[in-house]
Amino acid sequence: MKRKGYILEQIADLENLRQADREAQLGKNNRTIRWHNKKAEKNLLKLQHMILNLDFPDPNYQTMIIESDGGKVRNIVKQNYFPWRILHHAIMRVLEPDFTKGYIHDTSACIKGRGTHYGVKRMKMFLRRYPECKWFVKTDFKKFYESIPHELILNSLRRKYKDEKFIKLIEV
Repeated sequence: MKRKGYILEQIADLENLRQADREAQLGKNNRTIRWHNKKAEKNLLKLQHMILNLDFPDPNYQTMIIESDGGKVRNIVKQNYFPWRILHHAIMRVLEPDFTKGYIHDTSACIKGRGTHYGVKRMKMFLRRYPECKWFVKTDFKKFYESIPHELILNSLRRKYKDEKFIKLIEV
């Protein structure tokens, strides 16, 4: 597999940042976003400079604990809209096509066009096609993302991308 380079420049592309800004705002209209929209172009140029120079402010995470109707307790970590949420969307706009190529066809959660209904439809199709199979496995790992060793993720990204500045961006 050939490793890709110049990822940082693709992320910092102004058109990518504009689209990432639009995607990050979908379904949201709070005070922070209205403040950002008043000087959006200036903020995006500032974000572009931050990305290219790897010079970011300290991340100011906010932690929320949410309990669902079923009693499941979730730890939600929120980041400030500017620059962090826009940066996240900008990175995913560049990397997502590479990631989705590696998924098996039946992967459904959190993939555009393949939500819960898609997964249920595929499962029913397999149960009809193979009536001798009466069981299937559904997995859910407790605090999965919190438990992944960061070094494992970084090594995986290093195998796929040769842009060391991009790896340093991910470490931020």
